[in-house]
Amino acid sequence: MKRLSCGVIGLGRLGFKHAQTLAGRIENVRLIAVSDPVEGARKSFAERFSSVETFAHYQDLLARKDLDAVVIASSTNTHGIIIMDALKAGKAVFCEKPVTLDMQEAADIRKTLAATRGFLMIGFMRRFDDPYILGKKRIESGELGDPVYVTCISRDPAAPPIEFAKASGGLVLDMCVHDIDLARWFLGGDVSRVFAQGGVLMCEELKPIGDIDHINIEFAFKSGRLAHLEGSRNARYGYDIRTEVICTKGAVFIGDLRQTACVVLNQKGALTDVVPEFRTRFDKAYLTEMEHFVRDVLEGKPSSVTLEDGIAAVELAFAINKSYQLKAPVDLA
Repeated sequence: MKRLSCGVIGLGRLGFKHAQTLAGRIENVRLIAVSDPVEGARKSFAERFSSVETFAHYQDLLARKDLDAVVIASSTNTHGIIIMDALKAGKAVFCEKPVTLDMQEAADIRKTLAATRGFLMIGFMRRFDDPYILGKKRIESGELGDPVYVTCISRDPAAPPIEFAKASGGLVLDMCVHDIDLARWFLGGDVSRVFAQGGVLMCEELKPIGDIDHINIEFAFKSGRLAHLEGSRNARYGYDIRTEVICTKGAVFIGDLRQTACVVLNQKGALTDVVPEFRTRFDKAYLTEMEHFVRDVLEGKPSSVTLEDGIAAVELAFAINKSYQLKAPVDLA
């Protein structure tokens, strides 16, 4: 079987995880190179994977003729330019969300993808999580009737490191973008109106960079369907990700606070552990996502999550931020 020669650009928390996955958890791929401008990140990776070449500049990685594909997990504000450079270099591309922080750049990426006839997959890993997949299949089977309303809750146990937050695009583009995608995935169709309210409730360090730590979002779809999204950095009890899809004949509830299906009872009450962070909760989903990327490229299949999915989520994120700033609903053309 042909093996895909792959590189990873960006060795932060998620980039390092993707590199580990490509280096040893998928059979039909080989990781041959990684890049990161931070020397410490390169050194840390090289200590564990000495056979993988490391580069300070991603352009040097893209110059390798034996490289078939790249996974982009660099700082969010660099995604767009690296995507276009990789496509022009003839590489298949996987890029973490969000695809860009600028709508003009989104248009440029669209033109580059069309001109190169390349492959681009956007990283919305929740679509590859077993509970979400099962919920989607049960809804699509028709047994629950039509989906009419979605509630999405995403709560982090803390704010991200401030340097990451500065380049991330903020709470909505960095975090809520997952639930924006899920709302569209479950309900289908276009959003006609958004309304958002939020602010800094606990993480005062976010104020100087113009970010917030909590937001409530309402979607009205052109079909009449509705969605409510909550994004928060204030769940000090753990990582809390849940989704409810209400249908005309039933419902699907996805997500559980518990990391281990065990509850201990004593004289003080009931005790259980809680999922600590995103890499633990979605470990298998990240693996499945990478398996889809590798398989789709090798077999010449269309991307499982398209550029248009990524752009639609970014467009809605901008509308949400506008609504928050205006303190008023925003209608979408």
